[in-house]
Amino acid sequence: MIDRRRFLTGAVGSAAAGLGLSSCARIPDAADNVIRYWGMDAANADKDEAVREAYLQTDAGKGVEIHIDQVPVSGAADMSQVITAVRGGTAPDLWWTGRFTTPQAASIGLLEPLDPLIERYEDVSVEEFKQQWIQFAVDEVTYDGQLYGLPTDTDARGLMYNEDVLLDAGIDLDMFDPEQHVLTWDELREASRQITEVDGEGNYTRLGFAPWLHEGWGYTWGFGLGADAYDNDTAAVTLDSPEWKAVYELYADWAEEFGYGKVDVFNATYQPPNAPPSQTAMFSGRLGIQTTGPWQIQANEKYAPDLPLKYTWLPVVDDGDPTYTWSGGFSLAIPTGANITKTLWDYMKFHAGFEGQSIVMPPLGNVPTHLRAIEERKYNPGAEIFRQMLPGSIARPPLPVGQAIWDTLDRGKESVIVGSLTPQEAIETNQAYIEPKMDLFDGYKMPDTYGQPNEVPES
Repeated sequence: MIDRRRFLTGAVGSAAAGLGLSSCARIPDAADNVIRYWGMDAANADKDEAVREAYLQTDAGKGVEIHIDQVPVSGAADMSQVITAVRGGTAPDLWWTGRFTTPQAASIGLLEPLDPLIERYEDVSVEEFKQQWIQFAVDEVTYDGQLYGLPTDTDARGLMYNEDVLLDAGIDLDMFDPEQHVLTWDELREASRQITEVDGEGNYTRLGFAPWLHEGWGYTWGFGLGADAYDNDTAAVTLDSPEWKAVYELYADWAEEFGYGKVDVFNATYQPPNAPPSQTAMFSGRLGIQTTGPWQIQANEKYAPDLPLKYTWLPVVDDGDPTYTWSGGFSLAIPTGANITKTLWDYMKFHAGFEGQSIVMPPLGNVPTHLRAIEERKYNPGAEIFRQMLPGSIARPPLPVGQAIWDTLDRGKESVIVGSLTPQEAIETNQAYIEPKMDLFDGYKMPDTYGQPNEVPES
């Protein structure tokens, strides 16, 4: 396998190539009591501060200083600030970062492994320690057999629908009731046809659903169609499989019927770019169904508290097929060069553990990853259906080229729905782009538990 410091991927890899990072964690005397933390974001600064204040009230928190900075990023995969900080010796001690990009960050030496800290400070084995969190979230922060983060929040994908719009279109709401039925793709398409309305110019004034909008990513439908990005047994990229072709055929089929251009005009009219969060096609009754997750709960409660917005499962191919979804989320990680102390470790466990998640998750809207927090319902009651999805949920594959795969899947989606590539051409392009990148990690293995059902307590 290639040394992790030689992994180059776009601007991130180019910048990281000159870091000369050390993989050996420095563990100074535990008397150090200052923690520099790069937190969630400005909009959620109050949640970070609430956890800090709760920790400072504990016996372990007496005399500790926790300095929180909300460092802006341009996207979930933006590592430019932490790369610069690690290179300049100014990295924080703790970093709230996306789980999905953890293997990539670890592969280029940006993060410290946590296994040595667990072995030093905990009275249980690494494996037993990790069992506090849901399995897919642990898998997602594992690289080359070691843990590089403690999972915090998580989510899942489902369909959100406006009952008023469905009733106006004459749709039986029992079809969308998650306790009674799981929609098939054929049923979802028929409902979309019933909801959709056009004006005299042929423009949509109301739209049912489009599978490429919102959370309609390649993985969203790929997991339901049996598409895998990587074969762990053969250590091979599998983006040119028949299952991935089926994903792109789904996009192409819907785009042919509903028209990508017409949907684009609809969005520009009823939910233009940079519109305020209160201005959405769903809130105005122009959109009947969309793909989303529990983070949407906050916006619904704030901007549309009186609308009957409900959630249900993602569509399946045939009636009776198993439900599916995927989950993302964040973790706490230690950047290379951090001042690693027992105080830092204790606070990291507190923030990502039962206590911290109990504080953060209810107002955040997402679902905890800590199993006790799930069991004790430390989340917004409106997210209950997403909690029910967790046993069968899966994370995106924890690969050191995960972001490159995400990007090429999305480019393929855009090319197919506008008609510039056929589904076959899209999967061939994706495979040709990713295969040589993963060749740098010859024989790479994801955790054996990846893709297995999750043990989630009933809440």
